Amino acid sequence: MMQSIICEIREKLKHVFPSFLNPPATELEIQSVEKQMNLIFPEQLRALYLLHNGENENGPGLFFGLPFLTLEDMLQEWKIWADLEEEYALEGDSYSIPTNYIKERYINRNWIPISKDYGGNHIGIDNDPDVKGSCGQVINFGRDEEIKYVIAEQLSDLLEFINHTLKNKKYTIHHEEDYTYWSYGANQNIHFLDVIRSLELPVLKPIKSGNSDIVIKNWLEQLDNQWLEIIKERVNNPIDFVKIKKLYLMSENLTNIEPLTKCTEVRELILSGNHITTLEPLKNMLSLKKLYLAHTPITDLHVLTNLEHLQFLNINRTKVKDCTQLAKLPSLKELDMHETEIVEYTALSQCKSLETLSISIYNVKQLEAVSTIHTLKHLKIFEMNDFSEDDLNLLGKLTQLQSLELINSHLTGLDGLKSSQTLREIKLKDTTIEDGTFLGKITSLKALELNHSSIQNLSVVAMSESLERFTGSFSQFNILKDLFHRKIDFSTIIGEMTDEESDIWHQFLG
Repeated sequence: MMQSIICEIREKLKHVFPSFLNPPATELEIQSVEKQMNLIFPEQLRALYLLHNGENENGPGLFFGLPFLTLEDMLQEWKIWADLEEEYALEGDSYSIPTNYIKERYINRNWIPISKDYGGNHIGIDNDPDVKGSCGQVINFGRDEEIKYVIAEQLSDLLEFINHTLKNKKYTIHHEEDYTYWSYGANQNIHFLDVIRSLELPVLKPIKSGNSDIVIKNWLEQLDNQWLEIIKERVNNPIDFVKIKKLYLMSENLTNIEPLTKCTEVRELILSGNHITTLEPLKNMLSLKKLYLAHTPITDLHVLTNLEHLQFLNINRTKVKDCTQLAKLPSLKELDMHETEIVEYTALSQCKSLETLSISIYNVKQLEAVSTIHTLKHLKIFEMNDFSEDDLNLLGKLTQLQSLELINSHLTGLDGLKSSQTLREIKLKDTTIEDGTFLGKITSLKALELNHSSIQNLSVVAMSESLERFTGSFSQFNILKDLFHRKIDFSTIIGEMTDEESDIWHQFLG
């Protein structure tokens, strides 16, 4: 099958471009690359390289202007990403379209680049799909490819799509000095990784949204001027609005979000700063991953229990009074609920995936509830005041905690944290701690930031054997700079410095 498709493509392309596909790779060459990658090529990928080992450097780009990489170039690109994977695999936001087809990561060493755009982005073969995907599916990934699409269910489908495009003459040839290339679409010069966002995907076997053109047309005719203007600002073709994946509607003065009932493909939605009182129109956004509702008068979250993929939720400064529904969100990893009217936090311990929490704590009962969320890795607390040292020791129960941020708080100390084996970063903002002795005893602590905050016995920080970076005011830096017996990163100062202070700081940094 692969051979017949490639033969047809070659036959059509020879009338447009000089021969540019390289001779075949050998089985030994493929096996050498597989060994270095520690993976096995899917059958169709192997078959393609046994026909052609990429294209020559003067080629027009087999994939609509993007080059077909040789095995050597493939391995070189792959190594760049593999070297970064350990530190940056989960960096930023990643979205799979369709949901659950591609693992939502920034880097995955099992993505095999077969093309590149010279800007850090690729067409690749997915050798490690998510639960609904299939090994060998063709995807996009890279530096700018936050949203990852299943371009084709298999490599032969993408090649057949190229074949059909040639047959239908739905392409454009471009000449630039000594270089000739082509692009998808008649009379267009659009990067193919941008084109895929408007194609029906996967190519040849698109997944239908369930909204017919007639349904969408009727829906559009019923929209008021406010919504028509919103759509006009975001898409060129109104029909494309229902396919939108990231929708930012912050402070649009909305009271009615009923038009969102048709936007079932949204993965990230911002509704903060509007006047909405119901979330009912979101009940069919089954793929929603991130939802911002801050500064809205929302009171009820029951509709969200239908959203099994929801990972991030911001309800700060809403009118929500009950968080029990959150326990029914199996994927919830990050929650911002500070300054809400919620009093009882007990249900949060049932959020089995919760790792990041921003919350206001006003009493011991709330603190006890938070201390039982054993999955927490990142905790930001607002308004924690008037607690005894015994009460604060409850935070020591959070044995997976990696970062702690305290805002607008006043504490005697946090001795309960001194035996932590995981806490790497502490940030204080507009906060006072009377006794910072515990900071010198946390053996995992790497970074401390004091933003308009104070520790009354600040010099005890120099007792830390693990601290690597300190961020604070000049006066705090000046107290600590000569107390450590090793090099500490003091490269950031918070607040202004006089010329004399700036000279001292720069001289210290060398």
